[in-house]
Amino acid sequence: MKSIIQIGKGMRLAFTLFAMLALTLTSAAQKPYRYDNGHKYSLWSNLEIGIGGMYSYSLQPTHHKNFGADLRITKRIGDFWRVRGIAEVNGFLNNGFDRLGKALVGISFDALPFYTFFDYGAAFNPSSESKFGLAMDGGIGLQFKVGNGSFYTEAAVDRVNNGTVWQSNASVRLGYLASLGITPQDKQSIDIDRNVREGYGTLKQENQLLKSEAKKKDEEYAKMADLLERSTAALELATQRLNNCQAEVQQVTDNCGKDALIPIRFEYASSQIPYWEIPNVEWIANYIKTNEGNFKIEGYSSSDGNDYNNQKLSGDRAFSVYQMLTKVYGIPEDRLIPMANGVTTQYGEDSELNRCVIVSKSKY
Repeated sequence: MKSIIQIGKGMRLAFTLFAMLALTLTSAAQKPYRYDNGHKYSLWSNLEIGIGGMYSYSLQPTHHKNFGADLRITKRIGDFWRVRGIAEVNGFLNNGFDRLGKALVGISFDALPFYTFFDYGAAFNPSSESKFGLAMDGGIGLQFKVGNGSFYTEAAVDRVNNGTVWQSNASVRLGYLASLGITPQDKQSIDIDRNVREGYGTLKQENQLLKSEAKKKDEEYAKMADLLERSTAALELATQRLNNCQAEVQQVTDNCGKDALIPIRFEYASSQIPYWEIPNVEWIANYIKTNEGNFKIEGYSSSDGNDYNNQKLSGDRAFSVYQMLTKVYGIPEDRLIPMANGVTTQYGEDSELNRCVIVSKSKY
């Protein structure tokens, strides 16, 4: 009876101490907060407190089956490690050596989802003369989250000493751990980390956007460079053609003499004055009206075709200009001398230059 009373007092004392510790930690802790894995937290964060039951079987020197209960506190200290403190009472069904109270401190290693653990501490046996001894255990466990806490189950083998004799036990444990959350400092640190990551994500997107815009600019630059290159080539070709035209014009001027007026050009195999050449004919008429003397109207043709047709075509072209000057602009017929020169004079390799009529001042 005395032993039962002592055990009851020991259990009440143990539960009272753990209850006070739980109230202290709860008052200092934040409400459960969803946080990121791998974050380093402050001293009071990431704590769990819970209670569980156990069934054990003593291996030696006696063979008894016992039921017990434990109260535990755990704290994560890294991505894989936890420290743990356990207060355990065993031997609800038996007296003697099997009735023990244990206080253990240990460490566990998470291997997702299983974990291994090892605990070491002191034992209290009210039925033993020495009462106090050593205790140690180790094993494997499984912990799975439910709500703001988690259930755990463990299989352990322990060694207990009552001061003179060691006893080995195998046990199975089942319990629930409630999470105490994290502190406001941890929440602030987590928010900062999240903001940094979000900021990095934003910068990454902006960097990708800038790269895309830079690529577009490079493509536009390449197009403009290609356009500039083609424009430069076109300008060089136009300059070359202009130089050739200037040389051909100079050649025509040299062949016709200084008294030659503006040439009137004709289309291929045609003796009809093109409408765009009429202003030139009008300019020639005004010049003749304001200057004395007679004027030659010399018709020419290109070397294409036979000489007879080209000779006739050159005469028809000269006569077309003669008629417009006399009929339209009223130039006296006796001041004009139409002439058919055919292909007797070629002004250049370009045939178009020779399909023309040249009006120049006559010496007679």
